Amino acid sequence: MSPTAARPLAAFALLAVWASSCAKPEPPPPADPGKPPAQAPAPAGPQRVDVGGYKLTLLARGEGGPTVVIDAGAGEPPVESGSWTPVCDAVAKTNRVVLYDRAGLGSSDPAPTKPRTFRDAARDLHTLLANAKVPGPYVLVGHSVGGLNVRVFADLYPDDVAGVVLVDATHPDQEAKWLAALPAAAPGEDPAVTKSREFLAARLADRGAGPEGMDMVASRDQVRAARGLGAKPLAVLTHSPEWKMVPDLPDAILKPIEQVSQDLQAGLPALSTNSSHTVAKTAGHGIHADEPDLVVAAIREVVGKAKAGGAK
Repeated sequence: MSPTAARPLAAFALLAVWASSCAKPEPPPPADPGKPPAQAPAPAGPQRVDVGGYKLTLLARGEGGPTVVIDAGAGEPPVESGSWTPVCDAVAKTNRVVLYDRAGLGSSDPAPTKPRTFRDAARDLHTLLANAKVPGPYVLVGHSVGGLNVRVFADLYPDDVAGVVLVDATHPDQEAKWLAALPAAAPGEDPAVTKSREFLAARLADRGAGPEGMDMVASRDQVRAARGLGAKPLAVLTHSPEWKMVPDLPDAILKPIEQVSQDLQAGLPALSTNSSHTVAKTAGHGIHADEPDLVVAAIREVVGKAKAGGAK
């Protein structure tokens, strides 16, 4: 495969894979002896925590509730990489913020049984937070495929969820709708179109080929079946419509695909009756790296609403 033909695969994969993390934890400020802290200080450095015969890696920083839990994109270990640093630095000043590597990523152990689904990942996260004694309730921040994970978590454990932030979150119907937006196969077509079609067809049929062993067919069905958030605060962030997901695709083909993306994102605020939607001006899929202030503002918005009891 030529480098030019391979680029569409990598570009589409950005919507499922994006490196994310916090920097090394900074020492907490000295406690006021006359005012006991609301929570115990976060342990320094990453922890490996048993979740039922295997261990996941977690990194917590800061103090204060509600705890902000970041669920990164597919295939990347956020504890070990660096693109969440600006967001974590800001959030840790006022709230405890947590990153973790899902099973099979980074320094976390692989899950003993595969394939698995988003429900398995949500149960892992729930057990991880409990066993690491990370206090709830939680504001869940889901980027890319992490957005699907947090929707399933919120469905399984609604009492533990104070609010949700979706950062260019994957939509369970996006691959099917992108594929439908491509033109029918034709002799002599642009190789970028051929490779994009093949990539999306493979994603739609994925029963656990990735490093996490996720059965994406069953997992998408779980997300579709998940309940909404009711009146819990939700902030939706979407990449700029000017960002070119697959630069090698002709604009005449790419524009309808981008419209599908924007339309699907515009439907996500309906998951809550107390939601907001912000479309980035310049950021691509990695909004937390391109425009971190947008993510910080969305987290603070949801935290503020959660503290006020979810009222607008």
